[in-house]
Amino acid sequence: MHSSRSITFSQGVALYMGAVLGSGILILPGYTANIAGPSSIVSWVILSLLSIPLAYTFARLALKYKDFGGISTIVQKAFGYKWSAIVGWFFFAWVATGQAVVGMTGAGYIVHIFQLSDIYLYLLGFFFLCATFIINIRGIKTSGLFSLWLSGGVLLLLIVTIIFALPEIDRNHFSPFAPNGLTGIGQSCVLIFWAFFGWETITHLVPEFKNPERDVMRSTWVSVILIGLVYTLLSIVTVGTHTYGNNTGDAAPLAVLMNKTLGLNAGAATAIVSCVVCLGTLNVFLASSSRLGYALAKEGKFPQWFHKMSRRHVPYRAAFFLFLSNSLTILASYVFKIPVDELILIPTTLGVFVYIIASMACLKLLWNDRIGRISALLSVCCCVVIAPFAFSYLIVPVIISVACLLFLRLKPHRTKSDV
Repeated sequence: MHSSRSITFSQGVALYMGAVLGSGILILPGYTANIAGPSSIVSWVILSLLSIPLAYTFARLALKYKDFGGISTIVQKAFGYKWSAIVGWFFFAWVATGQAVVGMTGAGYIVHIFQLSDIYLYLLGFFFLCATFIINIRGIKTSGLFSLWLSGGVLLLLIVTIIFALPEIDRNHFSPFAPNGLTGIGQSCVLIFWAFFGWETITHLVPEFKNPERDVMRSTWVSVILIGLVYTLLSIVTVGTHTYGNNTGDAAPLAVLMNKTLGLNAGAATAIVSCVVCLGTLNVFLASSSRLGYALAKEGKFPQWFHKMSRRHVPYRAAFFLFLSNSLTILASYVFKIPVDELILIPTTLGVFVYIIASMACLKLLWNDRIGRISALLSVCCCVVIAPFAFSYLIVPVIISVACLLFLRLKPHRTKSDV
């Protein structure tokens, strides 16, 4: 298939930053500190270290296969057609609900800062979805440049916030260190997985790189180091300044931190950064997952309706479906009063299982590569240990698996590769 190669090294870093350094920075340092207290820092360190083998193995195999199917293609090479379809459905369903969470997270900041009524949480979240859909329809070149500017601005503002927060840290806020023991740390790890989702997105975009052999791994390593440092330092200053808890505005903990460290005018700046972060995350995931939907349909793992590209090489039907599904998720959250901290566990649980299956595939495919084998084995072990802490939400991947297998069994045009 013809593809317009336009992603550069700097845009690759920006796409990684937009995907991984996303909406998690807005809410998760506060949420995890509420659950685990100061020991939540341990959870952030664990996930930062886990991201190294995850990012490495995904990028290594994506370079080998260079296919829009990304993780789904990698799993098919390791375990066959059905497992590839299942992991593809997991990923697509994760994004089909997860973008609503991202949109409402950014909207929550604006509502908190300007003291708007609750209805604006849902209206602004829907606005974010609309803006991202329009940007993506214009093509990957526009999407990549957009991410470059957004990611640079977010990174700069976060670094400034952390620097100004460091002198405000009080050592007394680190005691008691683990009020809820290992359970608190484990539950925090499940939530934090949301903040580190994104390493897999580059697997779907490798065919769009101008020079993938040179730039994919370079952008991976730069992003891993920057993101791990920023997340860990942000968790430390959140705990050290006690910028969490019922009295500090759980809907917007970063806003509280910026107000403490940057002054009274930081509210407007935080509203801006929430918009930038959410648009950047939504932009990258829509670009990546819409191409996955196209690839799945091409291979018969998804309805053929998704197998359409525009003149700008955009899988517009898959992009529209994701826009629609997330809009309906926001509507359901409004009608049934589902808070973001509960809604987030649906895509997070699916994401954990995507990583488990993909990491096992990487382990098999990289078995003769010593570094790759060790990296993939670490990824598998960490993901398997974290998964049980999702508790009742473990039913979600079961439901998606059943739906996928039913589709494969009942679809009208089956091929030899389906079995």
